[in-house]
Amino acid sequence: GTCAGHARRRNVKRNKRQVTRLARAMSANLKIIHLVCACLFLGNIIVSGIWAVLAERTRNHTVVQFSNRVVLITDLIFTFFGSIGVVWTGFGLSQNYGGYQGHLWIQWSYSLLALSGLIWLFVLVPIQLKQRSLLRQSDTLTPAYWRLSRIWQIAGGVATLLPLPIVYLMVTKSV
Repeated sequence: GTCAGHARRRNVKRNKRQVTRLARAMSANLKIIHLVCACLFLGNIIVSGIWAVLAERTRNHTVVQFSNRVVLITDLIFTFFGSIGVVWTGFGLSQNYGGYQGHLWIQWSYSLLALSGLIWLFVLVPIQLKQRSLLRQSDTLTPAYWRLSRIWQIAGGVATLLPLPIVYLMVTKSV
């Protein structure tokens, strides 16, 4: 009886160590995926605005139309999927800190990201689609296009700045 009991306890301890090692490895992998997604998301929202402004400075319809198309594509690939990845992995990682309600820095991070996402979804992308339509309808950059551009630049600036404090919150988090 005691040998079998001792062997069972030894196996339980070994299994706990293996589970702990696996959990640490999974957590490290989740962090890596989280950071890659954050880089894709932040990098694209910063670069998209720069590309659009530089293209518009040329006042060349063809260049602006190309920039509009590329920004729409990269927003879908990098901004959308990057943000989904950040939210998904962030949720998984937040479980290590008591979940969403566990700390104020997590709540602020989700709130800032959500607000930025709402601006992208309900202001910026619809403007980009309207601009694309205007660019297809005319060979010149119309006053309507420039009005939308100004709104896009302002709203885009706000949507770009909102997630930046999240980087600070993640690095300096209080656990």
